[in-house]
Amino acid sequence: MIIVQIFFAILLLGPMLWAGRNWTKYKGISSPKGIANYTTMINSSVLYALAFNLVFFLQELFLVLGKKALGLKTLLYHNNHTWEGEHPMTLLMQGSGALAIFLIGLICLGIFHFLTNSKSIWKLLVLWLAFHGLVQSLPQVTVAYLDSSTDVGEALVGYLNLSQPLLIVLAISSIIAIALVNIWFSKELLGFVSSDVDLNNPKARFKYIRFIAVGAAFIGSILIIPFRIPPISQAITPFIIFFISIPWIWSSATLSKHVRGTSNKINEKIYWGPIVFLVFLLIFFQLVLAPGVEF
Repeated sequence: MIIVQIFFAILLLGPMLWAGRNWTKYKGISSPKGIANYTTMINSSVLYALAFNLVFFLQELFLVLGKKALGLKTLLYHNNHTWEGEHPMTLLMQGSGALAIFLIGLICLGIFHFLTNSKSIWKLLVLWLAFHGLVQSLPQVTVAYLDSSTDVGEALVGYLNLSQPLLIVLAISSIIAIALVNIWFSKELLGFVSSDVDLNNPKARFKYIRFIAVGAAFIGSILIIPFRIPPISQAITPFIIFFISIPWIWSSATLSKHVRGTSNKINEKIYWGPIVFLVFLLIFFQLVLAPGVEF
């Protein structure tokens, strides 16, 4: 367990050390003006909150559908699910949600590949969907090793009965994957900047990431809270996702050498479409899903 804890510590502390190195290396470089504004942050925060809630909903939905396929009576809620009945494969289906959103994340990455030159604001939603599909699923493998009573833990340990060495390998692999995935997302998020911005200036990169990712993800996490409660403990989840991922996106902003901006429209004005979508999703969560929907 110690080696897993060491890697987990690196996951949390690595970006801080990297950020310190960046500050020392680039402190003599001036930060350019006009790189980003609060319009970018607001648009991105709403899309971030949308993506988080859609992915989390899909995780619970596939947990329900997996158990429904076994003939169990299931109830879907806005932030959880329950079931009645017994089946030998119930524990295995506890991993169906994480597997589903992991695959959804990969599918969204494929879709994003075809939107490379698009200037639509919804391109960012696809990228945040890919982000949450991967970053909400990968940590569950590590947590499964640390706590076998979790959903994925019950599938890997309770049903598949994986050995401790294999669980350690999976846990460490998922931690490494989280870091690498977020480094990749840093490059893709920089691609939303205006095409006339000189991204050879490292301060320009850090400044844009602060708006489109760091600030947006933090505000987005706050926007997610009404979707999660009650109980209030459910509000912790989006901030856990934030702290294990966004610092890597920010600290690795200068790693990719060749990044070209596409002048995405999220930098131009605040769009009401995503805001209305988010409000209607909240109404659906609280009025339809919160009481429970039987499958």
